[in-house]
Amino acid sequence: MRTLFTIVFLLTISISYSQQVDAGNGHAIILDEHGDVWTIGRNYFGALGVGKRKNATSPVKIKSLPKIKEIARGYDHCIAIDVNGDLWSWGRNNYGQVGSRFPKDYFEPLKLEGHTDFIAIEGGWCHTVALKKNGSVWAWGHNTFGELGDLAHDHTNKPHSVLLKNGKPLMDIIKIASVGTHTLALTSKGELYSWGGNILGQLGHTKSKGNQRFAAKIEDLSNIESIATGWHHSVALDCNGVLYLWGSDPSTSYDGHPGETFDGIEKIEDLPKMKTIACGSWHTLSTDYNGNVWGWGKNTYGIMVTGDTISYSYPKKINGYSDICTIGGGCFQSLAVDNNGQIWTSGGNNNGQQGTGAFSAIYKPIKLELKEEKAISAPVAEAGFNFDWKRGLFIASILINLVFVLRLIFRKKSEA
Repeated sequence: MRTLFTIVFLLTISISYSQQVDAGNGHAIILDEHGDVWTIGRNYFGALGVGKRKNATSPVKIKSLPKIKEIARGYDHCIAIDVNGDLWSWGRNNYGQVGSRFPKDYFEPLKLEGHTDFIAIEGGWCHTVALKKNGSVWAWGHNTFGELGDLAHDHTNKPHSVLLKNGKPLMDIIKIASVGTHTLALTSKGELYSWGGNILGQLGHTKSKGNQRFAAKIEDLSNIESIATGWHHSVALDCNGVLYLWGSDPSTSYDGHPGETFDGIEKIEDLPKMKTIACGSWHTLSTDYNGNVWGWGKNTYGIMVTGDTISYSYPKKINGYSDICTIGGGCFQSLAVDNNGQIWTSGGNNNGQQGTGAFSAIYKPIKLELKEEKAISAPVAEAGFNFDWKRGLFIASILINLVFVLRLIFRKKSEA
């Protein structure tokens, strides 16, 4: 009996954490096997979550967080779910995407109040999407393009339930994906829903390319198992390991502008059976069942890890990786974890997000060590600054009025 009690006790206190990697606009976020979160790179708006304003070119651990089970990046903010299902976020908050009504940047994690039981999270350009245990989806932040899926136009810092066209909540969701201004949601039946920005057909609704403020089913897809989104493109993987692409072809983009669009939803054939998918803003990564990595899209700074900067519209096998189990992409960065728990990174490095202590782009994967070292800090002239035009006009009006009053005072004194 004592032996049985000891075994049960050890199983109770031994919590398993899955290693995860993701990247945003010049910053990377990593969840290690102990449930600790590490960040690297750009910190203009607090995306590193360590209370400081400077960029970091070596990994830094966020010590103010509890044990975490899920992480995600937004464009300039980050999100995490702890082992109790509570949600934490930090970074840029100009539209309420961190969940606070105060339009300031958060340089340390802020716990979302009033909601719990979260199991998955995604960060878009300036919005956050989260999935609860009961299959409902919630969103907050920027809403000009219908990112929140709540039938409304207003930005908000408060989580709103994503709705169907009839006003009923979207339910039975098991996975979500969001990067730019649109979101995909996968049901337990393998059906796919989408909402948000759609000027390039990234929602997968072949009869319409307008922005959409409610969740609608993508009729041309079924038996889907996994999903991923880029800035203007979407990717799905079905239960047979077959890939589907739609929206803008990121390989033809230039200077951050979207390129040509795919002709509806394209099924990619003549590939081995795929296992996982992940998107950066302008590229996509996929792994097959042999641990090989495939990539396509914009190859600026070598983010596709091909050793060059040649872009590809369709999947190309990447020779620099092997035995990979987890992948993640950022604006101009690719990350991967192999079956030995080693982290590999490549791509743009102008903010030190590759963790090398320098700023040179990485064209072939290098190993990233999670060791806190004295990092070289890039100067951040814009650190923590968020221009809000309404606030700017208010301040400008005060200054104009002040000048007017001072002129009146001096005029009266001179006349006296």
